[in-house]
Amino acid sequence: MPALQASYLQFREEYSMQLKGVEPVSVVNQIRCDRCDKEVHRTGSDFEQMTSIGFDAGYSSIFGDGNRVEIDLCEPCLRATLGTWLRVRSPWSIDQMPQRRIMATAERPPPTIDSQDPGRFAHLYGVLTVQEMADHLKCTPEAIYERAVAGEFIFLSSPKRVDERRYPAFQIDERLDKSLLKQTIQKYLEADVNSTLLWSFLRSPQKIYAGLTAIEMLLGGMPPQYDTLTPEERADVFLDVVDEEISRVRW
Repeated sequence: MPALQASYLQFREEYSMQLKGVEPVSVVNQIRCDRCDKEVHRTGSDFEQMTSIGFDAGYSSIFGDGNRVEIDLCEPCLRATLGTWLRVRSPWSIDQMPQRRIMATAERPPPTIDSQDPGRFAHLYGVLTVQEMADHLKCTPEAIYERAVAGEFIFLSSPKRVDERRYPAFQIDERLDKSLLKQTIQKYLEADVNSTLLWSFLRSPQKIYAGLTAIEMLLGGMPPQYDTLTPEERADVFLDVVDEEISRVRW
């Protein structure tokens, strides 16, 4: 090696601010949603839509000091579980919004389903035991089982025992459109889509319903653009959305 070249290499090693090396890099090739078991590969178009949450629990955490907490969710499951509390913003930050738009947003009252009784559906997103269902409907637990098997009720299965099933509470509300619910359940049964995904759909706000959920629609909530439709036409629109959702989760 020529002396000049050797001197240059020695100088570069001594005074370079970056020391480089070659190391293996860990790359995620596949993610599975912990809620619905949907699997996506890094080459797929929906890989970027997966959300992975992970953190180390702190001192006195309910998860246990220092434990690692992780979950992977697809977009529909993220919306179904956390949609009520997610803050969705446009690409620009709030600090870059025009002042008049900030003021208008702050002054605009939040939308309600019913201005006479805001939040009238809020308590109906919970679940009941079969005994609680029977008590509310003044019948026996056996009658609840029979109606569930007949497709009148949605129930969330227990992997252990039949009597540990849970029934979404909105089904005991007197405002419920029972016929429309039964048609919805039947569509999911015919498509062999499990009730957990049906429950997720029912709780998720829908753009076509002007932000209402399917539960709110089943209990009489109505976007302004539906005012001119007949009950039959409203039911057709509702079931069209059900068909689209089934088609989306099946494939």
